Amino acid sequence: MPLSSSLTTRRFSLGKSFLAPYLVLSLWVGLLLLLRSPLQSLMPHDEGLYAQQARWIVETGDWVTQQWWGAPVHDRMMGIQWLIAASYKLFGVSEWSARLPGAIASWGAVMLTYAIGLRCLTPQIALWGAAILAATPIWMQASRLATQDVPLTALELLGIWALLQSEAQPQRRWGWGLLAGSTVGLGFMLKSIMVIPVVMALVPYLLLDHRRHRHLFNPGIYLGLVVGMVPAIAWLALSVQRYGSLPLERTFGLLANLAQEDFHNVGPLYYFWNIPLNAFPWPLLAVPGVWLGWQSPYPRKALWLGYPLVLFTLLALFKTRTWYYPLQLLPFVALLAALTLTTLGALYRSHRRPRLVTGLTVLLTSIGAVLIIAGGVALLQPQRFPVEELWRYGLVAIAAGLGWLVPLAVSWRSAHHQRGESAALWQGGWLLGPWGAIALLYATGLWGNYNPDIKLALTTPPLQEIVAQNSVHAIVNSIGLGDEDAVLITFYTPQPGTATDDWQTLAPGSYAWVAVPDLGALPAETVRLGQVRDWVLVQLP
Repeated sequence: MPLSSSLTTRRFSLGKSFLAPYLVLSLWVGLLLLLRSPLQSLMPHDEGLYAQQARWIVETGDWVTQQWWGAPVHDRMMGIQWLIAASYKLFGVSEWSARLPGAIASWGAVMLTYAIGLRCLTPQIALWGAAILAATPIWMQASRLATQDVPLTALELLGIWALLQSEAQPQRRWGWGLLAGSTVGLGFMLKSIMVIPVVMALVPYLLLDHRRHRHLFNPGIYLGLVVGMVPAIAWLALSVQRYGSLPLERTFGLLANLAQEDFHNVGPLYYFWNIPLNAFPWPLLAVPGVWLGWQSPYPRKALWLGYPLVLFTLLALFKTRTWYYPLQLLPFVALLAALTLTTLGALYRSHRRPRLVTGLTVLLTSIGAVLIIAGGVALLQPQRFPVEELWRYGLVAIAAGLGWLVPLAVSWRSAHHQRGESAALWQGGWLLGPWGAIALLYATGLWGNYNPDIKLALTTPPLQEIVAQNSVHAIVNSIGLGDEDAVLITFYTPQPGTATDDWQTLAPGSYAWVAVPDLGALPAETVRLGQVRDWVLVQLP
């Protein structure tokens, strides 16, 4: 074969092998991100809030004011509203376009998890880790929400990957440092001071490994910090110019309150049970992964091991604790779980520790069998459980159960044969249960269709024609427009008007939303057109 032909073939082969994991992962997570029920409706807080604020940005052309019914709010940064508004500009206003930035960020985070694992661990662990992230329930639910947590995590991973690239390509360290530094400022634009724990969690890597990477002496990082803060500083400056000190007081005043008080009253041990429950089963595998990682020869432990441990500690110390703050941990939880799963796969392949491997296989099978039985009962005898539309939960349980039967089936099939070829299938069976459950959660609408009654009421007669053809105001007294139901009613009202606490300021014949307790203050001639939860659509006399 001619030399030129040989080189061409080799380059094609290398390129193909390099892209193959990314293509496989894109298919693995992409199927879940694209799968959805035809019926979609938003969560009220914070999804409905951001989706509606972005809609007002598009309708008014005002990219500075963070408003709610015409009044400036400015109680958080503006990054997610800008992303959703840009999506609206491209694809129109809908739940799908509001959730698109989060879905894209989720795909990017899976790819970056693989790339980071590739630098710090092994290709096999990196691939399993990225696949586990896409099979993590709470991560995938958040991936299809119009909120800032998944985009923020993707930005943080991009910054970490850029640091690793700077370390691997010292001749381009300025450029990679610029990218790494800029992600901090862009993250601040998404979620303000919540990027600070991330920077602090990087301190062990920046200090302990400094002799190797020399990041602290990279001018590109410091320039990136300045460049990345430009959008946030510009927006705050324009906001202060327009509204005085209000944006600064509300934005940073709220953050100070969050840091000092536990608004959700969940206690200091919240993350110790919440993370394992929401991300089951991967945190349970990540715990031995910490020990295995500490004993392993893999480099950069201060990053892939120290970073999640420090970040978890900081989040646990933060007074306000929520289900979405730990999303930033999950890519590294996935990598640590992959380290454990890869170790178990090696034990399975070599027939070492057979009791451990068999015990875990039987445990998964038992959980799967229980889920299948429960799902079957839910489908065949729904009267046993007082749960509305129980069949949806039954399908989810059956999908998860069938997936977790795979390791046992693989073990039986290869019991008398060489296990080397079936080890990957045995490991993959661990992922099929959560992946199948997530797919059914999307397909049945349990995820994605969170408040169907409000949307249905405003998109079907008799209210549909009224709200579609008329501006609808809001009369606010006892219940504020920040109420959860009011947030969703606002988004699904095509033409929100103005908000007032005095009905007499509205023109005769106007349409308005009024809370049920406030109906008595309206004239007796007021026409009640329909009710959605605690809000009534009326026409003034």
